[in-house]
Amino acid sequence: MKQVLTFDNVSMTYYTKTQETQALSGLSFGINQGEFVSVLGPSGCGKTTLLSLASGTLKPTDGRILLDGRQIEKTNTDVGYMLQRDHLFEWRTIYKNITLGLEIQKKLTRENIEHCERLMKEYGLAEFKNHYPMQLSGGMRQRVALIRTLALKPKVLLLDEPFSALDFQTRLHVCNDVYSIIKKEGITALLVTHDISEAISMSDRIAILTARPAKLHRMHQVNLGHVPTPLERREDPSFARQFETLWKEISQNEK
Repeated sequence: MKQVLTFDNVSMTYYTKTQETQALSGLSFGINQGEFVSVLGPSGCGKTTLLSLASGTLKPTDGRILLDGRQIEKTNTDVGYMLQRDHLFEWRTIYKNITLGLEIQKKLTRENIEHCERLMKEYGLAEFKNHYPMQLSGGMRQRVALIRTLALKPKVLLLDEPFSALDFQTRLHVCNDVYSIIKKEGITALLVTHDISEAISMSDRIAILTARPAKLHRMHQVNLGHVPTPLERREDPSFARQFETLWKEISQNEK
């Protein structure tokens, strides 16, 4: 299977005038085409730093991050980023929010507009295209944020706790929603989360990190690919066992 995103012996140290803080140390793992991988680890271990490096907004102190075998040197549209909040512009319609990235990059071609319209139709947003963000629920807003990111046709989607601002009930449904869109579009995804249940329910594999400076403790194979949705995965007999295993490992790594 083709490896799309590769972390090759990556280390990251932050420097100030008075001190240095090592966030990552010799971290190596890869993500295959169409795979959904989550990252779990103790609080403050450098999970979000990992996404910043993968997006090209930070450069590693040592090591390399490769996208399709080429080193990531700067931000580019091959890597999409979905943040904790949707950051929709309230004065723009849903359609105008979705096409914003294309507009900024001067890529509003007929082909790309047709791609956006297909995504909106396919995922239940076509009838809301002339609405404004304030008219949508939190879950619908996150769907718009995802489609806006996918409008740029990224090879990899980075998700930085994108459901954390939602209430629990909405969060469960939005996880289902986002997961189905990502899988249907064949997007390779990397999710950072503190929520063990969320990671198990959405992932093919889970990267478990140690305390800072973070190293890869191990890769956990979820083995729930036969269960179609995150909600149904939570009801699988193996779910509770996997949760307990992961919780113990993360707790031990905090020490």
